[in-house]
Amino acid sequence: MNDKNQQKLTNFLDEKIRKIVDETRNENPKLNLTYIKTAKGFENSIIRNRNWGDGYMFVNRSGYQCYLYFKGKWTGRTISITIDNISSSGCPGTIGTLFRCMDEIDVIAKEVQQLKNELEKQEKINIMAKNSINTWLKSVIQNQPYSFYTTEDENKITLSIKIKNGTQLDIPIYYKRFQKIMPILMETIQQFEETVNKSTVKVLICNSKPNQQWITQSSIKN
Repeated sequence: MNDKNQQKLTNFLDEKIRKIVDETRNENPKLNLTYIKTAKGFENSIIRNRNWGDGYMFVNRSGYQCYLYFKGKWTGRTISITIDNISSSGCPGTIGTLFRCMDEIDVIAKEVQQLKNELEKQEKINIMAKNSINTWLKSVIQNQPYSFYTTEDENKITLSIKIKNGTQLDIPIYYKRFQKIMPILMETIQQFEETVNKSTVKVLICNSKPNQQWITQSSIKN
């Protein structure tokens, strides 16, 4: 899984804890390790954390972990949870927050897994779309009398084309829509060459970037 999707899962856990924090703001029972072990079903161990301070790690039967960190003299409590190597970044909370996280962690874990499956599925679809776009560009654009380059991000490939008068066209090819964009891409470029734009494809126009590594027909042959 890529870093952005990993961060989405971390943010998802953070939001879950923040919601519980809001609902347990006035609940602050005493920390009872025997109660946690017997009633909550969590084993515990003392941990030392350079960033968050000393505290406890609680592990339930499913292996999911709740953390309780203390800063200073047992003040500034921070609650965090870890599910299948996905950790929240930690939120200030009460002991009541910790108990609620323990009660709900199995349900939260199922929701995390569902989101993880969706993100992984979309990631695979994007990789397939990216490969299809690159294959098309190699077979079509490289045979055209244009200098070009491409940039990639999470949702799209942007094709940059240099046309007459040093004008650069930046054409975003979104993975979700690439099958609709690709068939009319050459027509779109040619319309801008002829200064008659009737295309439905989004195109950004700017001055060409001289320091960019432009790909040309001559560079391909060499």
